[in-house]
Amino acid sequence: MTLRSRLVAAAVAVTLLLATLMAAMVVRQRSVLLDQVDGQLRATVNALVNAPIAAIDPSFLAAAQGVDAPRPVELYVGLNDTNLGLMVLAQPVTVPDFELNTDDPTVGERLTNPQPISDFQPFTMSGATEEIRARVAIVEVSDTRSVIAALPIDRVDEAQNQLIVTSILAVLVLAAIQALALWWVDRLGLQPISRLTAAAEDVAAGRSDRRVTHPPTTTEAGRLGEAFNTMLDARQAADDRQRRFIADASHELRTPLTTLRGYAALHQSGGLSDEAAVADAMRRINGEADRMSALVEDMLTLASLDEHRPLEISTIDLTRLLTDIASDAQAVQPDRAVDTDGVTQGLVVQGDANLLTQALTAVTSNALRHTPPDAGLTITAARNGQQVSITVADQGPGIPADKLPKLFDRFYRVDTGRAATVGGRGLGLSITKTVIEAHKGTVSAQSTPGSGTSIVIDLPIEDE
Repeated sequence: MTLRSRLVAAAVAVTLLLATLMAAMVVRQRSVLLDQVDGQLRATVNALVNAPIAAIDPSFLAAAQGVDAPRPVELYVGLNDTNLGLMVLAQPVTVPDFELNTDDPTVGERLTNPQPISDFQPFTMSGATEEIRARVAIVEVSDTRSVIAALPIDRVDEAQNQLIVTSILAVLVLAAIQALALWWVDRLGLQPISRLTAAAEDVAAGRSDRRVTHPPTTTEAGRLGEAFNTMLDARQAADDRQRRFIADASHELRTPLTTLRGYAALHQSGGLSDEAAVADAMRRINGEADRMSALVEDMLTLASLDEHRPLEISTIDLTRLLTDIASDAQAVQPDRAVDTDGVTQGLVVQGDANLLTQALTAVTSNALRHTPPDAGLTITAARNGQQVSITVADQGPGIPADKLPKLFDRFYRVDTGRAATVGGRGLGLSITKTVIEAHKGTVSAQSTPGSGTSIVIDLPIEDE
């Protein structure tokens, strides 16, 4: 059973319950009003029966008119004598043409056999005209006489009819409000969920470009729709990155593989006839193999980090690590000035030593590779609250502002604004970013063309 069906069933059940309660209230109100009328009739009959009664005696009429009832002027009083017949002693003021309907079976039976004063029950009688109804009591006075008292119940009927109309209107208003509420819930809640379900089925079937329209995000369905679209966008972006990664990796591997096949074909055709040519070919083959091996290792590192594999956490002396990295850079390029005076002593962090070393080495190697040998390199590190900030700044030509956002993308290379030295696989800074984020840190790049580039890394510190 769908949620929409359940809501409709609940609304119908509430409407039926209200209609039942209204019907019960109408029946109860009529019963209470009739009890009040019957109470007036009993008081009237008791007064009449106890009064002196004679054949059309004025004192009888006086007794009837003097009955202590809420509305005595509405009272019908009659005297039925077996010898004289039915005599009307008083008529209701508001219904002067009221007549006792002797054609009513109950009236005829009671006139013939009136009830005793000790045990009489009023009954409802239709008047001579169907529009006039009354509660009637016919009580025996003597062997030949009986007293008849009646009160019109047109006001009771009117009150009941008004309550019925009011009840019907209340039920209709409730039904309209429920219909409006159901429409509102359906439009803002159920329809978006239905669209979301259909979109999810389409995505499962392979339509990755599927998106849903959703109501405002102030509603749960709106937030769900927005989250669904965001999830699909993230998935699409991840798929796009994966395709680009595979394409770029294939492109990077194509060159060394082409070289290897070329030397293999050359050797097979007898083109490497002397030892010097063979030695040179083997040197080139080893170089390309090393290049492929390094590329594969970098790709495996990124794949491992993408899968969020657990890090091998240990205590790392960050001051010593940065000093060693600076020494390695100095050894690679002895003529370059590498400044580590800004590295604070005693910096300690928790992390994976191998991965952090690879990440920081990639930053310095990238600076060495893409800046002139005479461009200085400065490494600084200091504690800043609950984190340590590391900055690797070079004095190279800088990077154009439009290329900074792509600097940490995989296989991305900045070909302009750098030195002519060419190298690298375009994965170094990607590995750095992934490693730092795996340590719950952040990395960013700042650069001004002509003034150098700074890579800023922030790592959290866990106090002992």
